[in-house]
Amino acid sequence: MTINLGVKPVLTLFAAIWFGAPACALDLPASAILTASKTDTNSISFPVSAVQNGTTQFDAVQGQITTRAYKIAGSSLTSFQAIEPLKAQLQADGFTIAFACADTVCGGYDFRYMLDLVSPPNMFVDLGDFQYVLAQHGDGRRVSIVTSRAGQSAFVQLTTVSPNADTDDQAPRASIPWSQINPSADLPLIEQLTTLGHAALEDLAFETGSARLGVGPFASLAAIAVYLRDRPDVRVVLVGHTDNVGGLSGNVALSKERAASVRMRLIDRHGVPAEQLGAQGVGYLAPRISNANKDGRSVNRRVEAILAPTQ
Repeated sequence: MTINLGVKPVLTLFAAIWFGAPACALDLPASAILTASKTDTNSISFPVSAVQNGTTQFDAVQGQITTRAYKIAGSSLTSFQAIEPLKAQLQADGFTIAFACADTVCGGYDFRYMLDLVSPPNMFVDLGDFQYVLAQHGDGRRVSIVTSRAGQSAFVQLTTVSPNADTDDQAPRASIPWSQINPSADLPLIEQLTTLGHAALEDLAFETGSARLGVGPFASLAAIAVYLRDRPDVRVVLVGHTDNVGGLSGNVALSKERAASVRMRLIDRHGVPAEQLGAQGVGYLAPRISNANKDGRSVNRRVEAILAPTQ
């Protein structure tokens, strides 16, 4: 089935979404460029409600997870126009819409960081302009779609789960250096921040099980402080992340407290104006890699600096 998006010829991308059986292909404009692709056998949690009081409900599923991100350059498609034909095709293929929402209705910042998204520049999400859909099939398959815009381009991420794949998470996994997963980790911190829009503060250390930041000094905080003091119009949000040990609410609280500790250190010791800094926490909802082993959990525990829109 081919659905015309109304602005470009449509090319059926049979590899865009692939399940064990049967297959399902979604149509994207011919100008869509695949920017990122990954497949894993693991578990994933999809939001199925808007954020209320900092929390939301999730649909947790296991299986073969395939994620594809696309950029549609020079497109006039709105995030709504990009998602509606894909949503219609899923329904035509026997899927039902489990949940759908848009930007501020979803919960804006909080909701976006509950999504497992490909990092910029491969996938951009405007916190004030994005669409989200989760569809499910009677055979257990799930498809989530996120669309947004940045500049003159539209962005689409398709995440699919086939529950028929082997979901044995107990098998040993080789340790993977983070530099192999994220080649940009070798870039200077501020270059990461300005190029990608975010950067992990890798040298931070917290007391075990605590939000108390170590004595330091931490070179990452000094670099962030110099960057912000020289650019009073720039604002950064510090986002805390944890591994998946323990419950979600506790991890979200801990991650936010750690981000808040970093914020106060930048204000108190480095003289960064408070209005240039925000602090949020997303717990274990945005892992870099699998939490299946000790190395993965260590990599996932971090605080990131993210460039925020200026007010």
